[in-house]
Amino acid sequence: MELTFLETHETFETWLNKKFVSADLRDILSKASILMVPYENLRDSPNPYFFPTGTEDLLEYFKNKLPQEQMIDVCISDEYYQEFVFNCNYKRLGNFVVKAIAIPFFVSILASYVHDKYIRLDETKPQILIIDNSTHSAVNTHISTLTDKKYLEPTHIKFSVTVVDTTGKSKNISYEGPASEIDSVLMNLKEYEK
Repeated sequence: MELTFLETHETFETWLNKKFVSADLRDILSKASILMVPYENLRDSPNPYFFPTGTEDLLEYFKNKLPQEQMIDVCISDEYYQEFVFNCNYKRLGNFVVKAIAIPFFVSILASYVHDKYIRLDETKPQILIIDNSTHSAVNTHISTLTDKKYLEPTHIKFSVTVVDTTGKSKNISYEGPASEIDSVLMNLKEYEK
């Protein structure tokens, strides 16, 4: 598990003033309390802004769960929006910029999403009963402990959150590790609630 904390100068205004945000979109996004922001310059392409595959599903999940006074949106104009997929063991949830006032909602909804989408799936992996006839013993174990195949390992996730407090100061928290650790990871964000 890798959890990092960094001071940053990124704020909502930093993202709202990017060249891939139109003036009309800037007005809409200025009302948001949570932004999903792209990875920049990941690929050598004319449009170097990418969101992880599944961003639209996650956005819809948040919109269905957020109270009406809170708003989440994708911080990019439609013509620049594109998703990517990496062939690795990590499920990338994306990069977020969150106002401190929205932290309780963000923490609750992201944890719920990870539980619904990944942890519940991990829990359905079968238990295996191993019978050793030479010792007349049986061991009940989870299948993921019997092999190193990646499809049997617990799901790992990766995301980063930049929290902007009421004074305009920002801190970036990045996580890379087992989905099952999501609750303890997100508890670290609770200290930034305002």
